[in-house]
Amino acid sequence: MLSHDSPIGVYVEEDAPRVIGVLPDGTEIIALAGSTNQDISDWIPIEYDDEVVQRVYQESAVERYGARVPMRSKTKSVPRSSGITVSAGTTYTSDTSTNDEITLTARRFIARVTFDEDDLADAEGRLDVIGTKGLEWAISYADTFDNACLAVTGDENGTTVPVTSVYKTLRTTDSDVSYTADDNYLTWDDDYTAIASTPDGTSLYEKLSATFKAVETGKYWSQADALVIAHPGWRDALRVCTDAQGRPIFVPGGSGTPDMLFNTPIAWSRGCKTSATVSGSPTGNDLLIYVNRRYLKRGDRSGPETLVDEARAQDDTDDAAVKFRTRRGFKLSHPAAAAVLERLTD
Repeated sequence: MLSHDSPIGVYVEEDAPRVIGVLPDGTEIIALAGSTNQDISDWIPIEYDDEVVQRVYQESAVERYGARVPMRSKTKSVPRSSGITVSAGTTYTSDTSTNDEITLTARRFIARVTFDEDDLADAEGRLDVIGTKGLEWAISYADTFDNACLAVTGDENGTTVPVTSVYKTLRTTDSDVSYTADDNYLTWDDDYTAIASTPDGTSLYEKLSATFKAVETGKYWSQADALVIAHPGWRDALRVCTDAQGRPIFVPGGSGTPDMLFNTPIAWSRGCKTSATVSGSPTGNDLLIYVNRRYLKRGDRSGPETLVDEARAQDDTDDAAVKFRTRRGFKLSHPAAAAVLERLTD
């Protein structure tokens, strides 16, 4: 134990060092009580029981329910198949179904915040500030990431359109799996909310049922993995929608149970609204997606993580900077595993 009298000692037992983080190689980052800012010079993973990560999972439907694909490089190929033909008898016939693959590309979802160093008096104060900004980042990231994965209408370019969304996938022909654009795309124009049926099948009840049917009648439906992802703007219409017997089809959850639609859990996502490019506050049409969540392939390369850097002598101001980032990829691995209903306004 070092003492105050030691020429190299600056703390006693009650001032023992505290671990304030861990670098990717396992090295502990130690803070001394009353010390000045510590030199944290590498990306620090935010642990999975951290409040920031938990907030990301709460807010982002894709982070919470997407099928995780670990990535050790920028791209990763994930095999997919149209199925295997099974026959009966004693003579084997070679399968002729298509075997191909999808490619996940990890994109950076990033943010940077600067602070006056007077606001970061010591390591403990720094962590309080980072923690507060981290929660703000978690909410914004969740909305932005969901928007990119679910509702952006543009072609993937790696920046303004970081990945190909579910919406874009369902509105694009994929000859490899014999899917034609808009096969699983439907619209509802805000009419006949509380009417179960109409002569032309345009009531909300009929549109929702048709959306579910598009997936349920294919090879990629599974009741156990069925999920609805919807923008909260749908809640008003769902609350008054009933079947032919006047029974509500939307059942609010409670005590940790999710809201339900046609006995299927709903994940609400503010990012599930159309946008030409990725946005944390999209302004387009509300979407409702019915999907087998096993086909929401979320590539995880790293993050959430932070990087802290203090002001340098050559800087014009005494500002410290904190970066937040994740590196994620995404693909809907088969278009027949999802259907989307877009809410139009008259």
